[in-house]
Parts: sequence; C-alpha cells; structure tokens
Amino acid sequence: MSFIIILALYPLTSVLLNWALKFLQNPMFLDIPVERSNHEKPKPKGAGIIIIPLILLSTLVVFFLEGLLNNTWKTILGFCFLLSIMSLLDDIKNISVKVRLTFQIFCVFSSLYLFKDNMNMFIKSSQFLVMFNGIEYLGIGFIFCILLLLWVWIINMFNFMDGMDGITSVQISSLSILTNCLAILGLTEENFIYFSLILLTTSFAFYSINKPPSKIFLGDIGSIPLGFLAGFILIYHMIMYNLVFPFLIVMLYYLLDSITTIILRFLKKENIFQAHSNHFYQKILKKGYNHEYVLKKIIYLNLILLMLSILSNYYPITSFVVAFCCTSSLIIFFNTRKFK
Repeated sequence: MSFIIILALYPLTSVLLNWALKFLQNPMFLDIPVERSNHEKPKPKGAGIIIIPLILLSTLVVFFLEGLLNNTWKTILGFCFLLSIMSLLDDIKNISVKVRLTFQIFCVFSSLYLFKDNMNMFIKSSQFLVMFNGIEYLGIGFIFCILLLLWVWIINMFNFMDGMDGITSVQISSLSILTNCLAILGLTEENFIYFSLILLTTSFAFYSINKPPSKIFLGDIGSIPLGFLAGFILIYHMIMYNLVFPFLIVMLYYLLDSITTIILRFLKKENIFQAHSNHFYQKILKKGYNHEYVLKKIIYLNLILLMLSILSNYYPITSFVVAFCCTSSLIIFFNTRKFK
C-alpha cells in the first residue's frame, strides 16, 4: 500500500502543479524579472504550495501505515510545516531577514536538541572530526553550535541556489537516490527508504514542469522547507550513523558554489544578505549560455558525485578529494568560460 501511495505521488503532483499554474498567475505569486534575474518573462513562483504539503502528508500516511511514525519524525515534519508557512508569508509580504533567520534558528535548534544524547558518541567516533585533532575537547556545546550553523546554512543555501531551471530538482533527486541506496545497503534506517522515494517522486514531478524552459518556480515556500529536510538528512546521518562524507560529497556543488560566492562577496565588502546573481552557474548564464546547457553540466557532475558518495563508504578521503577536484573544475569552467 505504501509503495502505491508513493508511485501515485508522481501523477498527483504533476496534475496539481499544472492546475496551480493558473491559480499562481496572481501578481503576488509572480516572479517579475529584474536586472539580476535569470529569466526574461514573469513566471509563477509558488510550486512549493503543492510540493511541500504533498511531501509532509504522504510521509505521515506512509510512516503511519508502516509503523515508523515516531516523535523525531513528527517534530521534523512539524517544523518543516512551520517553515513553509513562514516562507509563504515571505513570498507574499517580504519578511525581514532578521525575523526569518531567527525563526530558522529556532526550528533548527529545537530539532537538533532531539539528538543531544547522541552528540558525545558522534564526537568520539566520527571519521570526519578526527581530521580536526583535539576538537573533542571543545565539548558538545561547540559541536552543537557548529551543526546548528551548518543546518541553517543548508536551508539558506537551497534558497540561494534555487535560481536556475531544474537545479533544485536535480540536487534533491541526487540526495534522495543516495539516501535510498544507503538504506537498501543497510547503512541507515528503513524509514529513509520510504522518505527518500517520496522526495524523489515529487522531485521528478516538479522537474517535468521546472526543467528548461521552466513554467514555474519553487519560491521560498518550496526551497526553504526542502533545505530544512536536506539539512535534516545530512545532520541526522552524521550524528546517528557517522555518515559524513557521502552526504557532503553529493551536495558538493551546492556547497562549493554557495560558500565560494559568499566569501568573494564578503571580500568585496558587499552585503551578503542582499539578493544577487553572482553564483557561478549564474555567471555562465549571463555569458549567453542557456539553462539547458548549464543544467546538463551539473547533472553530469552530480552523477559522478553520486557514485563517489557511495564509494566514500569504503574510501572516504580519496572519494572526497576526487569529488572536490571534479566540482572545483566545473566551477572554474563556469567562471572562465568566454561569452557566447
């Protein structure tokens, strides 16, 4: 029954998204092109209104049917819902950055507190933290703050990077496939088999209408909750299963592009909280290359990263170094490519 529900998500999501195209023609949901935009015509930006409720409801139903609905999942899904409400209000009325960031920190702090009892074991056994000799002496509080900042960063990273046709669908799909593979291999819990398939099915359905040339955008109501869920998957597996490298690798393009961009903007003394079009995938778009051309390059990279993510369970450092070199090469390619 659960797999029938998950399979039904694809046509259901597609039908509802196509129906929403008419509803979202309301001016308050239209993304009007400005100088920094990557599109030329107004497009609706509220696909998250359909996608996020479907993800939350289908997860609740499937987990209830399978007897997997515990307090951790109830809390995570609850905070995801609250973030979607806040993000919807932001799409409509532009809530201040301070209010949004404070609310995100509250949601992440409350979610992360669920795993406080597992922090000590994570610090002692982590393959990743062993690279930073002596970090365990800084205590659980320090690690807690680092993980909180990482999770909040991932939320906003998805919002920052959601500026090109198909890019968020590709990243969520890659993360979902990796999570499913790890669950099938017995490296994580059974519930992630179902959850990853729910994310994958809805991502595929969204891609069908968001691929170049896109008909609709996610909006903050889509990108912020998806970033929260992606952060949960990464942080949860870091703490509970010491699976750090696989998830860092599969998200490496997002991480490197966003972190490098924000560092460069900071060095130039620009307002890092202000909207911009300085990401590397945006730079190559501004040089005259279309969304399809750029997206194909990112898809090819993500396929490589996906394979390296799985291999990192056996060769963590080697896989990470190769992944870093491949991702850096694509970013350099985007940055140095001549105008078309």
